[in-house]
Amino acid sequence: MAKISPEEVRTEVKRFWDILSGRSQDKLEEMYAATALVFTGKAKRSESARLAAVRRTRQIPKTASVRADLSAIEVQISGDDAALAAYTYSFRTTKIQADGTRVQVDTPYGRATQVFQRDDAGALRIIHEHLSAAAPPAIEKGASGE
Repeated sequence: MAKISPEEVRTEVKRFWDILSGRSQDKLEEMYAATALVFTGKAKRSESARLAAVRRTRQIPKTASVRADLSAIEVQISGDDAALAAYTYSFRTTKIQADGTRVQVDTPYGRATQVFQRDDAGALRIIHEHLSAAAPPAIEKGASGE
């Protein structure tokens, strides 16, 4: 199998955020290895990546407005089949609740570390992920249309 390249990892990181932001119809859970663990921004302990992916997909409805901006993605290659990606990001979601209330959640200073490994089929999969924020996300509520 081909050795992992930094550009291949950067492409997968961008695909991850495209899926999470609703710009891709790919399934988020397919980004992860079956045994992958994640630490999400609010988690007190690690959890199954597949479980976290399903929850994330449900938490961000298709009707939400989502924006993710990434900094430069630093990649460290570890052998032929593994690599680590580290970067910062900002993430904003705006949802309209059933009662018409607009809720905006803004994470301006997020940090991400994702470890990728090539699987037997040759695809890169996330085997470990840690997302955190330098400050708690800002939540703004207002009437729809404001």
